[in-house]
Amino acid sequence: MMLAQALHESGAPPGTINLINGDAAAMGQVMLNDLRCRKISFTGSTRVGKLLMEGAARTVTRLGLEMGGNAPILIFPDVKDVQQVAADSVAWKYRNAGQVCVSPQRFYVHSRIAEEFLEHVTRFSAERVIGNGLDTTTTLGPMINARQRDRIAEMVRAAVSQGASILTGGSIPPEHPRGYFYQPTVITDVQPGMALHDEEIFAPVMPVIPFDDVDEAISMANNTEYGLTAFVQTGDLNTALRMTERLEYGMVCVNDWLPATPEAPFSGIGRECGLEGFEDYLETKTVFIGGVS
Repeated sequence: MMLAQALHESGAPPGTINLINGDAAAMGQVMLNDLRCRKISFTGSTRVGKLLMEGAARTVTRLGLEMGGNAPILIFPDVKDVQQVAADSVAWKYRNAGQVCVSPQRFYVHSRIAEEFLEHVTRFSAERVIGNGLDTTTTLGPMINARQRDRIAEMVRAAVSQGASILTGGSIPPEHPRGYFYQPTVITDVQPGMALHDEEIFAPVMPVIPFDDVDEAISMANNTEYGLTAFVQTGDLNTALRMTERLEYGMVCVNDWLPATPEAPFSGIGRECGLEGFEDYLETKTVFIGGVS
């Protein structure tokens, strides 16, 4: 709403920007059924994205979808400072309580530095201050609703029952009975097949998976239905280039944590930003002219 108001006050022509609040499903059906709607851009869950794809078939409406993510992070033993990488991992993992589409999700850490990395991220996670986001001392806010909080609590419980180990966190904080808070959680012994590994987490939970074999780590990283973002931490250029080629994701960040810039395309079905983002809203026209002077 604030963005729409700012655009209006800055002089956007009437009708260019329209903000509508209401029932999302009902509004979506109106847009899908109206031939005047030439393009729908959606950011949200994979489930809703699939519903939009089904509905768009009725009118062949063009879609731009940025749905879920399950971003892997491969951390190699040649990083310059393990403690700094751990501090950055915690900061970016818990940003907005982990509720970011490009949030780092699965931390594959080489076994040579895994113990040190776990020691640091466990300490940094335990130091996070849970509370109201308007309080300047708060470093971890709530989740969006009770359903999401309860979903991640069940995912953690299921992982533990399957052999995972919690190093810190792992429950709803009893000191915050109101709101939808969940403790910053570091969990190891997570394996493929567990929901915490295979599904989008979207919560302040950090699974850490040590690896020795790089090929195996890449295979696990790529074994997901999501293909939004991947992260690599390494001090070696050859390793960096190999990972950008082998990780099957639309965006790969090497020694960086923010895959977003206006001049580069943002991954999804269709693209946002960059020239590719503009082209997604245009139709290429080929014109043949003959017999004129």
